[in-house]
Amino acid sequence: MTARGLTAVFASLLLISFCMAYLPGINVKADSQIVISAIAKQSNLGPGDLLTVSVVANRMPDIVEFGPVVLNFDKDQAMCESYEQGKDLTSFVFTETQTDGSVTVSGTDQMANIGTDVSGEEITTASFSSESAVVLFTVYLRLVPESTGEINCWISETGSFRSLEEDVTVSVGSGVTLPVGRIGPSSDATIASLKIRGASITPEFNPNITEYSCYVERAVTEVQVSVTKSNLWAAVVIDGNQHLSMGDNSVEVKITAQDGVNQMIYTIHVFRRESNIPDNASLADIDGNTYTFLDIPDEVSVPEGFSQTTKYVNGYSVPAYTKEGVTSILLYLFDGNQAPDFYFYNSNTKTIIRYDPENTLVEYSRILKMAEVPNDVVIPDEFKPMLFDTGTMILSGYGNSEGDFILYLADENGNKDFYYYNLTDGSISVYRFADKKAELLYSYLFDVFLVIAIIEAVIITIAVYIVRRMVTDRTNPRPKRV
Repeated sequence: MTARGLTAVFASLLLISFCMAYLPGINVKADSQIVISAIAKQSNLGPGDLLTVSVVANRMPDIVEFGPVVLNFDKDQAMCESYEQGKDLTSFVFTETQTDGSVTVSGTDQMANIGTDVSGEEITTASFSSESAVVLFTVYLRLVPESTGEINCWISETGSFRSLEEDVTVSVGSGVTLPVGRIGPSSDATIASLKIRGASITPEFNPNITEYSCYVERAVTEVQVSVTKSNLWAAVVIDGNQHLSMGDNSVEVKITAQDGVNQMIYTIHVFRRESNIPDNASLADIDGNTYTFLDIPDEVSVPEGFSQTTKYVNGYSVPAYTKEGVTSILLYLFDGNQAPDFYFYNSNTKTIIRYDPENTLVEYSRILKMAEVPNDVVIPDEFKPMLFDTGTMILSGYGNSEGDFILYLADENGNKDFYYYNLTDGSISVYRFADKKAELLYSYLFDVFLVIAIIEAVIITIAVYIVRRMVTDRTNPRPKRV
């Protein structure tokens, strides 16, 4: 090459280096490959065994939606017993359908954030991303009693994987082919899953870990234990899950293998809480006053007509007392100042009213509390102070000679008014006083108009008599005297 040629080559390389160093780069994204595979680690399979097949993506680069992914299996060899979504994908909502020989699953990230950047353009941020393998879902297949030869599981469809950061393509990876070669009774005494209804066990279940613990509320005296056997013909005996006492209770799950020889015992320490109240459970009313939930002491009596139940209040599952037709519920609370007591709580108005058995009336769908009559409220003279004994409380109100008994009460919202109390059946309704001045005025006007009407009637009668007399005199004149 000549000196001129070498110089041209050198100049070209220098220009390229300059452009790469100083000119803005252009992002060129290559397609990102995601491979979906079916994986199973079991061996020595035989009829009745549980086969665990996990569907795995080799990576999840900011994926916010995927599927439908279809896992197929030999339907003459197995049936689907259960399905479980991947533990890493807690922010995803899954949809799943089953047919003979297939399980179809799709997922959508419900925690993906949608917002705008500095320029105002809409952007979406994924809540999960991984460059390592991720289990999308797991399928538990039960080999049928007639299963022989081998069983195959494979991915027939991957659907689409929507990523925010890069374009992705999806391909099908490996499947599962396992021999079904064991003959004779199974010696497997393990279980594939262990669950306590309404509680979470720790540590996370593993067939080779035999001791767990969980906590239940004070009101729970029995737990439901759910077990998935590794072999269909293994025998399961559960003991100690009923008549739970306070504190630690040992619940045993005893598994005997099909061969009748091998056994395993899984122990669950169920701790029954001494309190019905979750830790730090509190409640605030509409005015911002805070109340703490407390257990009801044994010596405190629940108001008559109320029955105990459990309500979800302010994010806590707490004991509550309800009465048919009454909107408010009764809770045992501590306001930080007064002694703990029952309070009425209305979830619609967020109001909390202290229950005073000597001063509170529980009317259908409302709570009414006796209040003092304000100075600017005038009670008619015919109503006099009166006490009435209902048998359970003394009512302080006003009565008249006609048998009316009224009370001045405040409702849950603080609105005050007079209420009529039926002394016979105890029913209550808003009472309105009759306007005596208006009544007297109407009576006076009635009397005046009555007198006027009578006078008019007399005048009309006299006028009619005179006219008739005149007509008679004209038609029948009297003879004149000569």
